[in-house]
Amino acid sequence: MQNYVLVLWGDKFDEAPATIFVTALREAGLRVKVVGLTGRSITGAHGLALVPDLTLDQALALAGKAICVVIPYSSPGFKRFKNDPRILDLLHQARTNQAKFVVGSSNEVDITELGLWPASTEQVIIYPTGEELAEFAYELAGSLTIPI
Repeated sequence: MQNYVLVLWGDKFDEAPATIFVTALREAGLRVKVVGLTGRSITGAHGLALVPDLTLDQALALAGKAICVVIPYSSPGFKRFKNDPRILDLLHQARTNQAKFVVGSSNEVDITELGLWPASTEQVIIYPTGEELAEFAYELAGSLTIPI
């Protein structure tokens, strides 16, 4: 079975964690897909535009195979996506698959309020900011890879 890491990408998301996670996880050989929540070319919080690998509708087909979902959003407000049932469905399917959720510390409350916080605290990983982020991303990659 093929497993995926989904990195959610929407307007005003944080480019630094997004690019660091994608780089580290892909270097480790994981199947990483950047999922566009709001379109095809999306501008982050600091003006960098990234083109997602998949639309949200395409990602829904992979959500049940997600082993990790990264939400690189650095300011409170992820709740605004609760109005899109596709996002809730994607997160719910990943949660059901026991995927890990990797979020910035400011998103902990937002995801809790969405009712999507995983039942197990082992499923939740708060990523650091600053210089520790790259090391953290590579450690995460190592924890997700399965020895052959």
